Amino acid sequence: MTGARPRVGVLYPAADPLSRDNWSGSPAGIASGLESQGVDVVPVGTRTAGAVPRARAAWARVRSGTDVVGARSAARVAARTALLRDALRRAGRLDGLVAMGTELYALSAVRHGAPTVTYDDATLQQQWRNADSDVRGLGLPADVVTDWFGVQAASSRAADACCVSTGWAARSFVDDLGVATERVRVVGMGHRPRAAVAIGRDWAAPRFLFVGVDWRRKNGAAVVRAFREVRAAHPAARLDVVGEHGPLDEPGVVGHGLLPRSDASAQARLDGLFARATAFVLPSRYDPSPIAYLEAASVRLPVVATTEGGAGELLGPAALTVHPDDDRALVAAMLRLTDPATARRLGAEAARRAADASWHAVAGRLLAALEESGRRPLAGTGSAPRA
Repeated sequence: MTGARPRVGVLYPAADPLSRDNWSGSPAGIASGLESQGVDVVPVGTRTAGAVPRARAAWARVRSGTDVVGARSAARVAARTALLRDALRRAGRLDGLVAMGTELYALSAVRHGAPTVTYDDATLQQQWRNADSDVRGLGLPADVVTDWFGVQAASSRAADACCVSTGWAARSFVDDLGVATERVRVVGMGHRPRAAVAIGRDWAAPRFLFVGVDWRRKNGAAVVRAFREVRAAHPAARLDVVGEHGPLDEPGVVGHGLLPRSDASAQARLDGLFARATAFVLPSRYDPSPIAYLEAASVRLPVVATTEGGAGELLGPAALTVHPDDDRALVAAMLRLTDPATARRLGAEAARRAADASWHAVAGRLLAALEESGRRPLAGTGSAPRA
């Protein structure tokens, strides 16, 4: 385009689609990346102000239900779809649309002519196959699950391209959802680098950091068990724990509770923990693309990652991957990172990997997919590309 900046919608099914509380801040991250590429971002969400009366009424009816099954019912999908369709109409001209959370609405009934790509880190089938995923924790009956699978499959078919964070997710879009290989793009996962300055880092004194809101899924108990053995070999070792944990009455273990993304003072405390840590450990029972790995890597921390999901792809050989049920492997990985030279070397490699995982870079690949679909340029009007 010449003169006018491209207008690209970022659709996420929430009242405030670009809130950093949504999906670990991914919609907000994509929006910031698009803006850095010279694009005007148009948020598209389910806020009811301005919606036509029938859409508001439908949403009010389904919101009055409190059961979990109702949260995934056909009625909710239809009401959410109506709100998003109205929001897109109010958005006006769009040169492209990035649709997220497409298992929660019917994309075929929402899109309005602009080139459209989806962005996901997993399919619902991948989540359902893992007993520890958030989806399995909902306790949904089989017929509801089948319908839910169908919503994501139909949305994927309605898009011009399906963009995903990892090759692990891409394989499921092809094998489980039947999307043609050429319509699936691996665009990576972005992150917002931590503002930590490692002035207080003492590599000779092992200090591990665990950050995970969901204590069970993030495998916090296994980390505490492993740390007991690490501390037996290294009495000065410390483990800082951030998240929704219970009482932690363990020598060398310090609990910090939940440090919300929306709380600036809490995030400053977290930056301090990142600055003083010598290793990041998060062997989740399931994690598609944990942004926390990239945040840790951005401040030169080596990472103990999980094999369950696409997490291992984010940092490649810069991370030590362990199965969440393999306590011996977890202890061995943590002991390996008590060696200062090893921790420094892997931390430096992790930092190099994290530098390539910016939202700017992810947005550039999303724009390339939109350009290919619409056969017209969208990028190149803003700042020069950066890592």
